[in-house]
Amino acid sequence: MQKKHLHIIIGLLIIGLSLFYAFRGVSIDELKDAFKSIHYFYLLPAVALVAISYLLRALRWRYLVRPVKELKINDLMPPLMIGFMGNMLPARAGEFIRAYLLSKKANISFSASFATIFIERLFDLIVMLLLLSGVLLFMPEAFGESGTSQIADKAIIFAQISVLLCIFIIVFSAFLQFKNDWTMKIVTMFTKPFSKTFSDKIIEMVHSFTTGLNIIRDRQGFLATTILSFLIWGIFVLTYYPLYYAFGIESQLPIVTSIIVLCLTVAIFITIAPTPGFLGSYHLGCVAALHGIFGIQKAVALSYGIVAWLVLMGFTVLVGAFYAVKENISFAQIAENKNQK
Repeated sequence: MQKKHLHIIIGLLIIGLSLFYAFRGVSIDELKDAFKSIHYFYLLPAVALVAISYLLRALRWRYLVRPVKELKINDLMPPLMIGFMGNMLPARAGEFIRAYLLSKKANISFSASFATIFIERLFDLIVMLLLLSGVLLFMPEAFGESGTSQIADKAIIFAQISVLLCIFIIVFSAFLQFKNDWTMKIVTMFTKPFSKTFSDKIIEMVHSFTTGLNIIRDRQGFLATTILSFLIWGIFVLTYYPLYYAFGIESQLPIVTSIIVLCLTVAIFITIAPTPGFLGSYHLGCVAALHGIFGIQKAVALSYGIVAWLVLMGFTVLVGAFYAVKENISFAQIAENKNQK
C-alpha cells in the first residue's frame, strides 16, 4: 500500500471516529433547533477577526524570513493562504506547500523555508501553552462547577509534555546558532549508523535549517515575532467569543473560557488527531470543551463547533483558492516535486 493511500485511510478513520463521538447522543431535531437559534449577525466580527489574524501571521512570517531574505507582506500572503488551505489535504500537506511556495518565490532553499515555519509553530505552541497554563493555574474557576476534572487533568499532562518538548527544541535551536560546530558533531555522530547518502542528506538539511533559525540572532525581529505571536493568539481568543453571542451562551461563559475552547481544539485535539482540514477533531474539541467542561447542551456545543469550523476553514479556503488562481498554482506540480524530494 502506498504511503499516501495509508495517510488517507488513517485520516478517514480518525475523522469517522471523531465525528461519531461528537454526534453521539445528539438527535437531528436537537441539532436543527440549535441551528435555528443562531444569531448569524455575530459571525461577521468572527470572520473579520480571522482575516486580521492572517494579516498578523503574514507580518510575523516576514520577520522570520527576514534573516534569510527581505520580502514584502504581499509576497508572503499567497503562500501563506494557499498553504493553510492545503491543510485540507492529508498529512498536514499545507506546511509542505507553504514552504515549497516560499522557496520558489524567494529563491531560497526548501529547508531554510521550512525552518521559518517550524519556528513559527514553536512560537505558536509556546504561546498556547502559556495561555492554557495561565488559566489552569491562576483561573481554575473558569472551568465552572459543571466541568469535569478529568479533561482538565489530561490538559495539564499534555501541557507538561509539550513544555518539555519546547524546552528541548529551544535548547537545540540555540545550540545550532551559538555552538554550531559542536552541535553538528553530535548530529554527525547520531547519523553514523545510517548510509552515507542518508547521513549526508540529514546533515545538509540541518545546515539549511540553521539558516532559517537566524531569527534567534535578530533581536528586533525576535521581539517583534514574540509580540505578534501574542497578538495573533489574542485575536484567536476573541474570534471564539462573538460565536458565544451567536448561540446565546455568552451569559453562561466569560470571555476567558474562549482560551480553554481554543486550546482544547487547536493545541490538543488537532495535534493528537491531525485530520485533513481538522474535520472531526476540531468538532470533538469544541464538544469536549463546551459540553464536557462547561456543561453546555451537547447539541449547542456541536453546532458551535460546526459553525466555528465553517467560519475558520471557509474563509481560509476561499482566500486560499483566490490566491491559487491568481498565482496559477498547480497542486499536481507541487505533489510531483514533493515526491522527488
